[in-house]
Amino acid sequence: MKKTIFLIAIILFSVHSYALTQKIEVLGMVCAFCAQGIEKSFRAADNVDDVFVSLENYFVAIESKDGLDNKLITKVINDAGYDVRKIEIFPGTMSQIRIENEK
Repeated sequence: MKKTIFLIAIILFSVHSYALTQKIEVLGMVCAFCAQGIEKSFRAADNVDDVFVSLENYFVAIESKDGLDNKLITKVINDAGYDVRKIEIFPGTMSQIRIENEK
């Protein structure tokens, strides 16, 4: 009985802890005001858990449970006045992105 409860707890924890991180290269994003606007727009999406914007490296990282549609990502970036160069799934976590880029 204890093993069953333990296994169920592990499964539930692993299902809820899964997150997908998408990294978007943005052309033309050069100021903190730009970054703040893009971050605010993505945080308003229902599915988004976390957002990180790197002005120095011209990208936005989004962490969500199921990922955001590339069309929605492109629309948010275009509506802010910028262009998307590339959208990719980042194999690591948002914490790894922050550590690599907040030096």
